[in-house]
Amino acid sequence: MPDQRAEALRSLRGELSVRAFHVLLAKNGLAPGRLSRHRLGDLEEGAHVPLAVWEEIADALAAAGKSADEVEPLRSAEGLIAPPPPSTPDLRLRQWSRIVARVAGNRWWSAPLALAQRVTSATKAVSYLQLLDRHGGSREQLEQVRLRLELGRTIGPFEPVVGDEVRIDPAASTLQVQLDHGDLFVLSARLHNTGTVPWRNRLLFRLGTPVSSSLPLTPGVLPVPDTDPGGFCDLIVPGRAHWFLNLAAVSYVMVFPDLSYCVTGRIVFQVDTRSTEYEQSYQLPPGFPGGDGGPG
Repeated sequence: MPDQRAEALRSLRGELSVRAFHVLLAKNGLAPGRLSRHRLGDLEEGAHVPLAVWEEIADALAAAGKSADEVEPLRSAEGLIAPPPPSTPDLRLRQWSRIVARVAGNRWWSAPLALAQRVTSATKAVSYLQLLDRHGGSREQLEQVRLRLELGRTIGPFEPVVGDEVRIDPAASTLQVQLDHGDLFVLSARLHNTGTVPWRNRLLFRLGTPVSSSLPLTPGVLPVPDTDPGGFCDLIVPGRAHWFLNLAAVSYVMVFPDLSYCVTGRIVFQVDTRSTEYEQSYQLPPGFPGGDGGPG
């Protein structure tokens, strides 16, 4: 990070003046005119320069006798933005455990009607809550998710078992909804345990970005009711539609309590906010209503 580089640079200069330090770098390979003495002083205060300049400074200091460990904090491997860590089950479990622990105090859960009225009409807000109630409500989902994530932190590891299979019953599911952008919705899925393995304490985990202007907001983790082989279970997916006028897909996979995958395949829900008019944020080809080939 920039502050770490600045601190490392000050440490490497030590008792030398900025002028003497600049001379040292120039004598050991820093290209003439690449970095002025005054600019070098600014770097110690957190000023920005291209990563290539940091690399050249590190190379010059290495040539002056500094060890690789001493100059390593200056190199671009540190990155101005650290690369994201790999999405391991352990990382997902720690992240979602922290998120779910804070959700209970959020107004979506403590005062859902008042908040729902702020983002939609009062009539739609009441209908939304009634729909949630008919499906069993969301507070119960939150508590089940919390308990299962805690279970995932205390037991395991979990391993997929041969014979574990799942199918979706489309006739008893609502996998797609069409509505205005920003509106609230509830989708549902009926899952059929077609394998030989009982489902216990399982979760659905949402893949990809949890929300964006073109993707709806839905829970990142949802509980799967315990289901024996041959049985069925029903899940609800509450959410808020995205802002852009487009057809968005939200995908979930079934996971163990430690958020490791347990069965292949995914459930795809679709949220369609398109109207009868064409989206005008891109160029329409000739022949389309409202499009002449020019900018929309």
